[in-house]
Amino acid sequence: MKHAAAPVRAGDTVPLRDQMACVTRELAMRRRVYPRFVSQGRMTVEEATREAWHMQAVLDTLRALTGQPTATQPDMLAEAPQ
Repeated sequence: MKHAAAPVRAGDTVPLRDQMACVTRELAMRRRVYPRFVSQGRMTVEEATREAWHMQAVLDTLRALTGQPTATQPDMLAEAPQ
């Protein structure tokens, strides 16, 4: 982790920008590892695509809450956008 964060306490909230950053990192990780999982037989292409699309939907929902445009379904095995 790049930055040491303050401890999380009961009742704390997570700002939308932090939630979007977390989901963005998770989606990038899935785009890196799922192709390997598919080639190793640990997941099917359909499973990898569905799981990545679901995480993209979470990001799209958060973006909609902040008025940002949403994405279209990505090709799971394509390079992640920069």
